[in-house]
Amino acid sequence: MATREENLKKINYELEQLSDEELENIAGGNFEQTADDSQFLYKHGLVDDWHGFNGTVFKWKSVSREVDDGWAKAGITCCTSPFNANKYWHGGKEISRDEAIKIVESKFKKIH
Repeated sequence: MATREENLKKINYELEQLSDEELENIAGGNFEQTADDSQFLYKHGLVDDWHGFNGTVFKWKSVSREVDDGWAKAGITCCTSPFNANKYWHGGKEISRDEAIKIVESKFKKIH
């Protein structure tokens, strides 16, 4: 297991690879929302594992796809975004994240 110092070095290295504009967006962006979606979907058995904020940042493409696929298992189309709010659709209509969560909670019990 990596030490805290090793983790911070890795995070700093990854952050240095981003443009100034991307860095400005991280604070208000939604890597965190996608990480939260990952954990929510995991708790309802729609994805095999969940990812925290750091895992989501470092593995954006794979985590983003996993989260989108997890929502799809519940009949929801999701477009994850690292810098903007994720968007959700059900039945061809855009819905809020709260509505998407309610749909999952009504169809799937928590298993984790």
